Amino acid sequence: MNEIQIIQSQLATERLHFTEVAQACAAALDNGTFSARSDLAVACADYFAFAVTRLGGNPRAPSADAAADRWHEFLRAFNEQATKHFGTLDALLTRNLPVSEWRALARIDADSIFTERAFYGRVKALP
Repeated sequence: MNEIQIIQSQLATERLHFTEVAQACAAALDNGTFSARSDLAVACADYFAFAVTRLGGNPRAPSADAAADRWHEFLRAFNEQATKHFGTLDALLTRNLPVSEWRALARIDADSIFTERAFYGRVKALP
């Protein structure tokens, strides 16, 4: 696998993880198990504090103790921004961009991969 394929694979993984974490948070908000004292709220707050840095220009992630309305608003805005972000990158798949451009556009490096996977693992480990 070459570096461009690694970057594109990580982008696909991030897209999937962003969706899964957003759905887990929304489901917990809807069923009343998402509270400031819950481990899930803390894990989601930490995950999205990192995830917004991946998208750029996205609203600030709420803290674990933010109101449910604030979380719902954030998740809606985050999903919209993620869709736009990945749509832009998807449009570049057919172009033969050099690896330097993919690095700059995707903002993916070993540290960001490790960090995203660690935060994702914390969320997924919770009921």
